[in-house]
Amino acid sequence: MSPAELARATPLREGFIRRRQVGFNTRQRPDGKMEVFVITKGKGADKAGVQIGDIVVAIGGYPIKNRIDLLDAVRSKSVGEHVPITLVRNGAPMDLNVELGFTDMEEPLYAIYRLLYEEKKVGLAVIGGEIVNVKLTDRVVLEQWAKGIKSNLISKWESRFLKFLVKEKAFSIVDRQAVEQVLKELNFGQSGMVTEEFRAKLGKTLGATHLLTVEFARFGDSDVEKQRLIEIETGKVLVSSTQRPKP
Repeated sequence: MSPAELARATPLREGFIRRRQVGFNTRQRPDGKMEVFVITKGKGADKAGVQIGDIVVAIGGYPIKNRIDLLDAVRSKSVGEHVPITLVRNGAPMDLNVELGFTDMEEPLYAIYRLLYEEKKVGLAVIGGEIVNVKLTDRVVLEQWAKGIKSNLISKWESRFLKFLVKEKAFSIVDRQAVEQVLKELNFGQSGMVTEEFRAKLGKTLGATHLLTVEFARFGDSDVEKQRLIEIETGKVLVSSTQRPKP
């Protein structure tokens, strides 16, 4: 199945972004040039003949001067589209046509991904917010259920970020126990409200730059999960996303 056929057969889920892919990654050399150092086997770049060590000059006519250009150059392109890529190999310029593939990423993950490609340092703290279940009326049972759900949500998101960003030296997950200690000190409840005092404590004490809050609600037979990605220094909400996982 071609990338275009696969994209048509794969509906984009709520809370996800479809990222176009050329099938390689680059690193910036001391002279500022962008050098290919990873090629995904079987993807567009591999099939087109891109080689490790190639210097990427432009993609679709878009100059590639830093890593964020790799994302922006194909952002408006279509999956399956063949995009011209200008390279320099062993001092000689050459042009190849690469078929774009794709990967679907959760909106908060993609936002962090872009920050790292902008060469920004990210220290991410993940916390659980409001947990609701309209089917549970017993307070003790609800509290126990909510505690388990919150722990699972935090673990899920920490694992997702680490899986995709493990090679990013500028990315780190703030220790969960340290975050929980701050929550306890400030008597942070389940409301999901993030105060300036709480953000300042995370930033100054734990070195966090961004905060991901995750909330969960069960209404009858449907589940709703919400995430908010917050820039700690300014309090700006960078992403407000919703997913509807199966119960």
